Amino acid sequence: MHNKTPILALALSLSVLAGSVSAASVDVRGQYRSEQDKFESRVLLNHEWSNGIGAGFEYVVDHTSKAGEGIDQARWKENELELYYKYKVSDTLTLLPSVLFQDTKASGDIAKIGLRANWAFAPTWRLDARVRYEHKTRDTRDLAKQWDNDDTTRSELWLRKTFNKDLETYYNFRWDHKLNNYAYPDKSSNLYEHNVGAAYKLNANFKPYAEVGYLPDALIKNKALTDDWRFRLGLVYSF
Repeated sequence: MHNKTPILALALSLSVLAGSVSAASVDVRGQYRSEQDKFESRVLLNHEWSNGIGAGFEYVVDHTSKAGEGIDQARWKENELELYYKYKVSDTLTLLPSVLFQDTKASGDIAKIGLRANWAFAPTWRLDARVRYEHKTRDTRDLAKQWDNDDTTRSELWLRKTFNKDLETYYNFRWDHKLNNYAYPDKSSNLYEHNVGAAYKLNANFKPYAEVGYLPDALIKNKALTDDWRFRLGLVYSF
């Protein structure tokens, strides 16, 4: 496996692990996309201090199911470091500004800045919203064959419902928008996702979860525009 983990990200993650934290978790997740016929796995370490400052480090491995290969094949795909601050506006509203740095095999380095809001508008309901600007530092050819940055914005909504404090379900809508002269497979500057998921808290430490995603007009397969389905299974260990 080709390891491209930035030294700075790794050092910061280790320093976070060594520090005094009020909450920490490890999130391990597997993923399969039906039309791409590809598997992916991810590990996310997250740590949060009692003062609201938090950090996360994500490492993603791309598996393949090409002829002669299988899910046992693994290649580094990307990793991401996130720093955020959780500001509690009231008992029901929380704001989370964040900065992220992502190192990818396909697109090079990507710098991101975002803002998320979590609103518990009813005893068992919560609405989350996030907007984020993503800047790709590697220049590529745009639709006019000019060198430019394929920068995007990402906007997301989550509607969450909790049952008996153990079972949580949610619907997530995602909208990615290209800011410069680039296009997604359907030749537009917009890409959409619809995801539904559920998580069940087994005890204070373990919480498995599952998610199904629908990605309309997500890719070209056999020279035709097609939808894609994404299936995820994961487990969060909190300590």
